[in-house]
Amino acid sequence: MSRRRLRIGPALLMLAFAASGVGAPAGAQTAADASPAGAGPTVNAVWTEHEFTFTYFGRGTYYSCGGLENKIEYILEALGARPEPKVWVGCTEGPGIQQIPTARIKVAVPTEATPELLSAIEAGRSKRELVSKVQGNGAVVDAATAQFPAQRQVVEFVGRRKDRIEDGDCELLEQLLPRVLEPLGIREAPGSSLTCMPRASQFGSVHLRLESLHAKPAAVAEPARP
Repeated sequence: MSRRRLRIGPALLMLAFAASGVGAPAGAQTAADASPAGAGPTVNAVWTEHEFTFTYFGRGTYYSCGGLENKIEYILEALGARPEPKVWVGCTEGPGIQQIPTARIKVAVPTEATPELLSAIEAGRSKRELVSKVQGNGAVVDAATAQFPAQRQVVEFVGRRKDRIEDGDCELLEQLLPRVLEPLGIREAPGSSLTCMPRASQFGSVHLRLESLHAKPAAVAEPARP
């Protein structure tokens, strides 16, 4: 796998406008931009919640607040996050294109239910019981340890015009990978590459192959072996 970062002098400035959110639903995948490519063995998993503060530093591609929110939510859902991850972007520069936007991300992803993880979750049981009493919801206590079958899949993001992921999103993916995706347990698969060029969008710059854990749909789920 490779993530080549080419540094070339000033070129044509490319702006990414996505404020209207026109296109496929945020969680949809299309064959051209995000598609699964094989699956691993079934394992037991639990949902684990994570929060991030992510500041995007664009050198050629810029987003509106809504455009950046939709793009990050789409990427996370395509990689197996629980539906409707929450992304908030502060519009400090008005309602239009943002130069250096900061996003707050709250997301839950499947994580293999190892003895170490289950032990750590059990250690927080008293806090969950307190939350359940405040909310009047007993399900809060057991939800954290509820297990389900999941499989690792390789998802490919390939930049295409008029699709949810374009070559102009190279910088965003390059920055999300080490600061958000890898901490979630998502890793690059063989054959993955990003070739990001400052202040320019090059055809074929995005061919990202990421391996992540995905919950199996309840309708087709098979019992996971211990």
